[in-house]
Amino acid sequence: MRASKTLAVGALLLILLLPAGANPRQAEMAPLLRLHVRANSDSPADQALKYHVRNAVLDASAQLLSQVHSAAEAEKLLAEALPDLQDAARAAVIAAGFSYPVSAQLGEYSFPTRLYGDRVYRAGRYRALQIYIGDGYGQNWWCVLFPPLCFVEAGGDGAAPAAGDSYIPPRPRSRLLEWWQRIFPPRALS
Repeated sequence: MRASKTLAVGALLLILLLPAGANPRQAEMAPLLRLHVRANSDSPADQALKYHVRNAVLDASAQLLSQVHSAAEAEKLLAEALPDLQDAARAAVIAAGFSYPVSAQLGEYSFPTRLYGDRVYRAGRYRALQIYIGDGYGQNWWCVLFPPLCFVEAGGDGAAPAAGDSYIPPRPRSRLLEWWQRIFPPRALS
């Protein structure tokens, strides 16, 4: 009898301690390729420029990556088109009236943990196309090029979204509450 109580308490503790927000889709996202655009500085003008460059690079890579089926295939195509992607970024900088140098490179880079849509990307080293504008010391923008998850929140002008426009805070979850509600569904109040 004592062993069954201990087992029940242990099972309850395990349910309570399991991370409620764990995303089972995270494991299937392992082979991915990111786009990372780094602004020259955090000045409002440089941050707006970052979005113009982002749009130019996404436009230049969209057709190129439209039929790829793997991160390796995407990276191979981007490597072949790297000079064209850098030229597209440089043209966006010049069109916006700046003269910053632009560099584009493919490689493996460190990224912090990020929430993107409903997916969590753990901190670690990822393959990425990096675009540096000028010194590249400003805030950055990133997305996942493959599989294609680059959602552009800005309007056609390339400006950054207004604060709060695209951020939806994560909703707290409780495995215990979800389990309880499956067993005892809440009744609608009349």
